[in-house]
Amino acid sequence: MKRLIIIISAIVISACEAGLDYSRVESDECIYVNAIIGNHALSAVTAYVTIPMNSEDYGKCRKTVSVSGSIGGRPMALEDHMGDAYFDEGTKILNGEEIHPGDMIEIKASAEGVSDICAKTKVPEEINLISARIVERKTDFITFEIIYEEEPGYEGYYGIYFYQNPISEGPGILLPESYDMIVPHWTGGDIVIWDRHKVSREGNVVTFRTSVEIRDGINTSGYHVTLYSLSAETFCYLRGEYIRSSTGFAALGMGTPAFTYSNVIGGTGIIGSFWGTDITLE
Repeated sequence: MKRLIIIISAIVISACEAGLDYSRVESDECIYVNAIIGNHALSAVTAYVTIPMNSEDYGKCRKTVSVSGSIGGRPMALEDHMGDAYFDEGTKILNGEEIHPGDMIEIKASAEGVSDICAKTKVPEEINLISARIVERKTDFITFEIIYEEEPGYEGYYGIYFYQNPISEGPGILLPESYDMIVPHWTGGDIVIWDRHKVSREGNVVTFRTSVEIRDGINTSGYHVTLYSLSAETFCYLRGEYIRSSTGFAALGMGTPAFTYSNVIGGTGIIGSFWGTDITLE
């Protein structure tokens, strides 16, 4: 026990912070694009030109970016948007696009003086839901399970969005099933995401069970949620955000090794997709 205390103390004491001289960081301008597109409202494409960290010419990021795309081979209709609580400047809104599971979404962008970019994603199939129910209510926490069908060997990625209720991870000591990824949703709020590593399976029947804290109090009448199938690109991006932001050791100068996922060729960012189904969890 004494040896363990000494080791932990040595780690804590040795943790330190070091300044970073941005003038020595070399990088090039490129196009950043962010688009997570699906069958629900508020699908949009944000694109702008990044600038090197050591640059003092912040006007470079105001370069005009030309964006085009297609959904299932059909040209994508995009409208300029000036920015609000949901979207940044440089955002284009999808205008009444028809989207189907299995559609390939492709986006291209170009700007003066930088490389053109392109990226694509395939809209996932709708989750084949069997049931969704709350198993237990305990103070500010609920335990729920989602049961669905999935072919063995299929690499599915999923999420559940409590869009009317703020949520947090439940403490693992009290709720051992609570160690699942809760990350910011792309339109605000939080979403629980999972893959095949977080489920139990019997043949084609898959069960996902977890516990979350409902920060505004337990609702005895149920919760209106959106159940998502996520493309691999969307899941990898959200998982990277979870790893980057979820460390509990930041105050000690330590953190989990993290990465920023990007599937954009020639630039950086994320082009992902989803298929959402609105349900009541009760």
